[in-house]
Amino acid sequence: MTAGRVTTVLFDFAWTLFARDSERWVGNAAASIDRALAAGEAHRIAGDFADLLRETAADPAHIARDLDPRVWDRAILTVLEQIPGVDQALASAMHETHAEAIEPYADTVATLSALRDSGVRIGVVSNVGWDIRKCFARHGLDGYVDAFVLSYEVGFVKPDARIWVAALEALHAAPGQTLMVGDHPAGDGGSVSVGIPALILPMVDSPAQKRGFEYVLRLAQVPS
Repeated sequence: MTAGRVTTVLFDFAWTLFARDSERWVGNAAASIDRALAAGEAHRIAGDFADLLRETAADPAHIARDLDPRVWDRAILTVLEQIPGVDQALASAMHETHAEAIEPYADTVATLSALRDSGVRIGVVSNVGWDIRKCFARHGLDGYVDAFVLSYEVGFVKPDARIWVAALEALHAAPGQTLMVGDHPAGDGGSVSVGIPALILPMVDSPAQKRGFEYVLRLAQVPS
């Protein structure tokens, strides 16, 4: 796969390392405005949001949201209000609580720990308009990440090759010894444009589930 042993692994953030718990996010937001939800509605709303966000991730019309926190706030509210059953009040409540509902997948902690223990450098490369470091810090995982390369900070959005160039520079990494791990074929798969192989994992909705990171450890030749 590479010109040598993997020395650096780059991870996407949302739906790769972390995801929102639908009941905690949508359910708590609805409860805060005394909104009753039907059985399964919280899961459906969270799923619709994930689909909408992923569908527009590489859309030029939406790139601005990942470059400016002010645009991000407006754009995410617009996305939420497009979901059936989500009005302005519920969209606002969900937007206000979205960060607190983001949790690591069941195998995220063990995977980051195994990579770090084996001397593999870790980067997070994300199209995002807010500071996701707070999520890592809340779960005690910020110390595992050697560099955060966030679109709104570096000025480039995946699949623009320049965001991976920035990641390679931040981590002093060689593309042939680096692996990109994500969930979005068009966005995360763009790493191949600079010679970084990409592992695209199928979608897993609930952070209570394992993400399938055994494949990452296998490719990095790290004991699981």
